[in-house]
Amino acid sequence: MGLTISGGDLGYYASSRFCRRCAWVRLHVKPLPYQSFPGIFSSIDRYNKLVVNSYFERHGSLPSWLGGLGQVEASINPPHWSAYSVLDADSGVTLRGEADAIFKMSDGSYTIVDYKTSRYTPGQRGMFRNYEVQLNSYAYIGERLDFSPVTGLALAYMEPVTDEETAARPEITDGQGFNLGFQATIVPVEVKPGRLIPPLLDRAQEIFEMDRRPPGKPGCKDCQAVQALLDGLLDD
Repeated sequence: MGLTISGGDLGYYASSRFCRRCAWVRLHVKPLPYQSFPGIFSSIDRYNKLVVNSYFERHGSLPSWLGGLGQVEASINPPHWSAYSVLDADSGVTLRGEADAIFKMSDGSYTIVDYKTSRYTPGQRGMFRNYEVQLNSYAYIGERLDFSPVTGLALAYMEPVTDEETAARPEITDGQGFNLGFQATIVPVEVKPGRLIPPLLDRAQEIFEMDRRPPGKPGCKDCQAVQALLDGLLDD
């Protein structure tokens, strides 16, 4: 069976933390131990989608905090990841993903947005590189599934508003609980799927085809954690 990889996982191959040994382990050891993702983040991301879609249905436009994306003609319901996938003929890798939002613009092009429940910190370039690949993966898939051309990509960082002054406002509390607001920061991402994605697919396929794990990156913290785990198990 050939390799199938998500746009989010492909982002690791472009990050500053990339380690060939860790990449091999991720591809060949299923499932990995001690992996968890808090469900609340998925719930918030889904809620973001519902809020934006409801606003668009009422007003025929995006909320002001997304207004910088341009003139939107329609909000597209993103296909499920099982349908939003393409087989890359050159690498033999199937790339899949599920965009948070796809908007058809007034000029007939498409803009893809990914919501991140997080504070935007410009200094964290490592994670931005991952997200850049993730969004360009969605563009790479979309342009092969009739969402073409993709002319805009953006990250929508949704930061919870948790300062003391806001928490003290009486109107945020009611008989059912309290309301939590979010502050949006929109970060454009360069559209370059044709240049960015194919080399990473080739790299993933190369590692996938290795019969044995390759050497790790010197100083890799994940490799050190794996070794510590092995040492601890061997002590039993």
